[in-house]
Amino acid sequence: MAGDADVVFVDGKVFTASRERPWAKGLAVRGDRLLAVGSSAQAERWRGRRTRLVDLRGAVVVPGFVDAHAHIADSAGERGWTRLDGTRDLEDALARLRKAAASRPRGGWVVGIDWDEAKWPERRFLDRDDLDRVSTDHAVVARRIDCHIGSLNSTALERAADLVGVRGFDVDASGRPTGILTEDAFAEFHLRFEGGEAAIERGLPVMARMAHRLGITSIHDVVGRAALKAHQGVQRAGRPRIRVYAMPRDSLLPALVEGGLRTGFGDPWLRLGPIKIFADGSLGAYTAALAAPYVGRPGEKGMLIHSPTELRSILMRAHEAGFQTATHAIGDAAIRLVVESLEEVQDSAPRKGARHRIEHYELPDADVLRRTRAAGIVASCQPNFIGQWSGPRDVYESRLGEARSAANNPFQKILRAGIPLCFGSDGMPYGPLFGIHWAVNGFFEDQHISPEDAIRAATAGGAYASFSEDETGTLEAGKLADFVILRGDPFETPEWIAQLRIGSTWIAGERVYAGSPG
Repeated sequence: MAGDADVVFVDGKVFTASRERPWAKGLAVRGDRLLAVGSSAQAERWRGRRTRLVDLRGAVVVPGFVDAHAHIADSAGERGWTRLDGTRDLEDALARLRKAAASRPRGGWVVGIDWDEAKWPERRFLDRDDLDRVSTDHAVVARRIDCHIGSLNSTALERAADLVGVRGFDVDASGRPTGILTEDAFAEFHLRFEGGEAAIERGLPVMARMAHRLGITSIHDVVGRAALKAHQGVQRAGRPRIRVYAMPRDSLLPALVEGGLRTGFGDPWLRLGPIKIFADGSLGAYTAALAAPYVGRPGEKGMLIHSPTELRSILMRAHEAGFQTATHAIGDAAIRLVVESLEEVQDSAPRKGARHRIEHYELPDADVLRRTRAAGIVASCQPNFIGQWSGPRDVYESRLGEARSAANNPFQKILRAGIPLCFGSDGMPYGPLFGIHWAVNGFFEDQHISPEDAIRAATAGGAYASFSEDETGTLEAGKLADFVILRGDPFETPEWIAQLRIGSTWIAGERVYAGSPG
């Protein structure tokens, strides 16, 4: 055995995320694999003359983080767009857009992203008249942080004239377009200005480096055709060292089925994952499907993207073709519909271990929790949403009211029900430590889980949700050497998890990121 390891780590506080042996002190790595995980002495048995010894000096080591719901390719194609997050008010957002317009040729696009009216004193959506004050010489588009709403100026509306009458194209009482597009209308319009394959491929290495800085070693990335091709191009070139579980949008399902593909096709760096389907919209856009109306909007309960019959048909086709599914469902009515639909699909075409997923799963009730567990469905949740929008007077409370708001993202109930739980970010924002912090320190009791369980959801949970638990997600001998060394201890100071930093990130036994000391 002696001399076999490339690197040996000793005297650490290693959280393996394994249920059987959750704690260790040392690791031995050879090539892309873990040779040993256990005591420092057990790791040092693999030390030879050429082995590098790393004294962790008590530093915490955890498995590499898995962002189980990401839009890395989308973000790669959006580099250069104007960021509106962090703006203090509506006028601040418009000022940023004016600055961008000043540097763009007349007639070109000016695209701003990630505005959030819940953080502004005006607490209203941007509209046509606002964006006309930015420019009428450019097509100005401002996309809300949830990506379910876009605001257009008059010039951009001219380019959307054929979408009048499409669901989500908003007009006022006189029939004049307000400039606000949601769901179907905005999704169609988005195709007209978004980045293509070349832009995505150029940006993916940059996004991979961002992931490394955040301790992310694997991502479950929602992709369209251009993004899927860009991921393949980058992986062939060997540039980003990050594992990708691709989640194709349901528009690609017919072509994938025709090609005989199914979930699992690929290699440890790029594999085909679940078909991404939308059941409803978002709370921020008032389009998440609820059982009871939104606060202040009598009779308005959001929308279903597909009719129940259409949704079951899409799920059935994917299921029968051997695909896992990942269905976006935020509102309680949408979640119930997806659970009922998956029950019917799996009863009609039994398939062991399908591991169908519900993305977001923000408002499940007791009956839905029980049925989710019985159907073997994975809850794919975003704990960062708690920190972003679960506080007083923020989005959950303003849309749902105090009583219903207290029921959002009940991770404690999900785990108690025995439902497999994985964590992602949806890019709002990226950063597993931020999400883990809010899963431990949420505003409501049902949101609180232990640091151990939160880190498991951000590591082992994502591995299980992608059928890769035999290779990643926990630190065990024989598995891939994907791990993160933290600066700080989330177990000793859980109230400060969001302030912790990444010391270094390792993927396949290679250090891909080293943070600055101190």
